[in-house]
Amino acid sequence: MFAMNTFRERTTTSAASRVNAKATIGVILALAGLGGCSSGSGVAGATRPATKTITAAEFSAPASAAGPQQAAKPKADEPSEEVASTRPLRTGPFSAKEGLLDVDVEPGEPALGARTPDPVGQPVFVDAKVGDVNNRAIYASAFLNDMIDRLKAKYEEMHKANPKMAKAAWRQFARDQIEQKLDGIIEDEVLRAEALNALQPEQKAGFFNWLQSVRSEVVAENRGIEAAANENLSAQNGTSLDQTMKNREQQELIKFVLQTRIYSRANVSWRDIQLAYEKNYDLFNPQPVASFRIFTVPERNVEEIKRVVAELQGGKDFDELADEKVKVVDEKDRYLDRPYEGDYDKAELLGPKELNEEVRKLVPGRWVGPIMFRGSAYWIKLERIWKVSEDLYEAQLYLESRLAQSKNDYQKYRFVDRLKKRASYTDVAVMTSRLLALAEDRVFGINAAGTMTTRPR
Repeated sequence: MFAMNTFRERTTTSAASRVNAKATIGVILALAGLGGCSSGSGVAGATRPATKTITAAEFSAPASAAGPQQAAKPKADEPSEEVASTRPLRTGPFSAKEGLLDVDVEPGEPALGARTPDPVGQPVFVDAKVGDVNNRAIYASAFLNDMIDRLKAKYEEMHKANPKMAKAAWRQFARDQIEQKLDGIIEDEVLRAEALNALQPEQKAGFFNWLQSVRSEVVAENRGIEAAANENLSAQNGTSLDQTMKNREQQELIKFVLQTRIYSRANVSWRDIQLAYEKNYDLFNPQPVASFRIFTVPERNVEEIKRVVAELQGGKDFDELADEKVKVVDEKDRYLDRPYEGDYDKAELLGPKELNEEVRKLVPGRWVGPIMFRGSAYWIKLERIWKVSEDLYEAQLYLESRLAQSKNDYQKYRFVDRLKKRASYTDVAVMTSRLLALAEDRVFGINAAGTMTTRPR
């Protein structure tokens, strides 16, 4: 109790140490507890003094102690007009650090200026979300960045060919390209999600541990520095380390689900191979082909005809002379290939009777000429006769591979179609329209403000 009396005297005699009423009551209760403990430490059996309830008013300084010019302090919940008028208005995120005991909150509309602020520049397109696939957003910049250069080049090509129809033709081309890419993104995403759902918890943990080891190997190849790995990957294929690992994750998951659900179930029987060979017999047993080398000299150029005859009789190579007469731009145009049926000596090879009868007498490596026909002298060489034929035994591996691929493609189409029906994604037509509009802005040079950023065509 001695401690409490001392505290009371100090409080009533000092006007400068006034405190908030709630804080004062807390201190009094704490001191009262200390006082009780002190009285309980006396001689056993001593009489405990009676307690007295102390109110906050007993700790208020009298008006005379504060001086004749100071008015009585108002209650805590009723600020005086003078204090309310002189208290600074504090707003903003940093005002709370000054304290919250004297903050006034007044609800109402925000105080705006007389007019809206003037923009500092023209609107600039940053990015746009065009849709979602299984709650994974598709952004315009990421979608168009790797194809916008190709779309621009295609428009330039179409504009040179037909300026009036260039825009309409380009829009159809761009729409097809965008739809194909969107279909690929949706297909990859539904396959990735299906693969994750199919993995057991321990398989999933092992898979992501393996991915982490692959990432560590990539970083180790770049001196163990992720920044160096990002720089090298960006220079090689334009992606970061994180994006590279995401792509690798998706590729491996897609391969896993296709192998377990589709490819491992493909079964091609020997009967299937036989039927495919019989159905495509002409493909494996095509008609024989005769390859000819031909050059001509105008019939009126008698001296040139004599010179050619003399050089050939003198032993000059036929191909060398043919190269002088016919300038070959593409190697495939060097020879004239003529497929035929039946025996060579009875086949229709070059059409006109005058030429056909002469070339039927040839054997590979021999030539004939000059043959006068329609104002020109012809020299013709039978270069070779070739026939490609494969029996069932030779064709079986090729047929098995093609049949398995055909079955896999069909089963994959059905499998992906079922997954798409269960998936959640924005309508492809809606996303295509949004992306096409943004692609037009980039290719035709129209910015977000509606003004041309490049010279109109």
